[in-house]
Formats: sequence, structure tokens, C-alpha cells
Amino acid sequence: MAFVDRRCRPETEAWMFGVWEAEGGGLVAGSERQREAERLMSGVVDVYPRTVRSAGRRATRCGRYSANDYRAHAGNPEIMLWGAVHERTVPILLGLGVVALQFKAGMMPNYTFVFDVAEMPTPPLLPKGLIWGELQSQHLALVRSRTQIPRQERTMADLPNLAVFQSKLATAAPIAWAFVGLDGSLTTLHVEPEWRGRGLAKAMTTKLFRECMGGFWEESVRTKWAHGYVVVGNEASAHMCKGLGGKADWECYWLRVDLGKGLEALRR
Repeated sequence: MAFVDRRCRPETEAWMFGVWEAEGGGLVAGSERQREAERLMSGVVDVYPRTVRSAGRRATRCGRYSANDYRAHAGNPEIMLWGAVHERTVPILLGLGVVALQFKAGMMPNYTFVFDVAEMPTPPLLPKGLIWGELQSQHLALVRSRTQIPRQERTMADLPNLAVFQSKLATAAPIAWAFVGLDGSLTTLHVEPEWRGRGLAKAMTTKLFRECMGGFWEESVRTKWAHGYVVVGNEASAHMCKGLGGKADWECYWLRVDLGKGLEALRR
């Protein structure tokens, strides 16, 4: 299955899941299961829309993205950014030849941390003088300036978020913030440098998962899970996730997939 929204470019436009990602032992090279997975994935690539609607075209032209890698793929509508691609699916896409390998940053692995929300420790109280709040439209430019990953303000405005402020004044700037991403993950977590080391990241993550994710769970679900991604090598963030009970059992990748090569793969 796949969720696709081409209006999100140059942000993540697609998330997908294949049943082989949850099977023990993974795929055996040359097996019928592997060939079936390859046929399914080539079909998925082929049916994705190749045109970008008006919102996406405006995003491509705005040219305010902070990373050259993202700016490069945004100029080619046939290249999509797929998010959180499971480590078992990556070899399939590589074998089909549909991954745009000129974007080297896409091959950077990320831990997928999964949290049992009920088992997460109680968040500490905020330091004296700080208060909880939510980001408003006037804060989004600051948020964008603090991340190398391009974020569109219209996307962020629709996402649940949590922030920490020093004052209740409407003109106060946030000192820390986090969002629930389109796929229900912890995203754009940031604490201003002078406020780090005070437990704000842990407190925000726990509060965000417990209070801001109601729309991502069905009412009948008893065990509520949450997740987040950490680039392999970012030991500080990995340590924080482990401290909150997060477990990373697999890695994932953000890949640029060339839709122009999808039909070629399907014909092979």
C-alpha cells in the first residue's frame, strides 16, 4: 500500500508498505517471494502520477530551500521523494533501477524508533518561567530557518505541533518545538542552543505523543504506538529516544525515485 501526495514536493511525497517488511527473515534472493515483491514494486512506481499539480509547481519555483540536494530534485517532476523506505524494500528498488542515485544523501540510513506511548516516562516539569504553547503562522519562518530539510509553511500549518515559550506575550518567539508529521512521526524537533541540556526535547516528545496524536489512532486501539526517525550517527538524538523507551529494530531511507524508469522496469 502507498500514500501519495505530489503537492508536498520537495518534501516527502510518498510513503509505502510491503508485507515483506514485517515478515521474519526477509526476502531470499532469487525466490518467488522476491520476484513477487519486485513485480509489485515496479507496478507501484508505474502508477504514480507523473504530473505535479499547481501547488507543487509553485513550490518548485519558490527556490527557498536550504539544501542543494532537495533543490535539484525539485526541478524534475519525474523524480519523487519517498520517505521512510524500509531497509528490506531498498534493495528491490535498487535492483529495478528506479532509484536516482545522483542524490547521494538519499542513501543515508535512519533508525526507526518505535515507542509504546503508555510506557513512556512521565515528562518532567518545564523549568521555571517557561510555558507550553502552539506555533502560529508568524513562527513558521523561524522554524524553517532552523532546519536543513525544506519545509513548506502550508504543510507545517496543517500539522499538530507543540512549542515552549518564555512568555505568554503574542510577540514571544518559541525556544523549542516539534511537529507530528504526515505519517504520524515525530518531526522537526528543535531546541534553541542556549536551552539545550534541560530536558526540553524529552518533555516535548512525550507530551506531543500523548496529547497531539489523537487523530492518528483508531478509538478501539488499546496499545498506542508512536515513532520517529534518527539519522544513524546522531548519537544525541538516538540516546534521547532510547531514554524514552524507544526501540529501533530496522533502518529506513529517504530515496529519490525516478518515475521515468518505472515503465522500463515493468517491461523487464
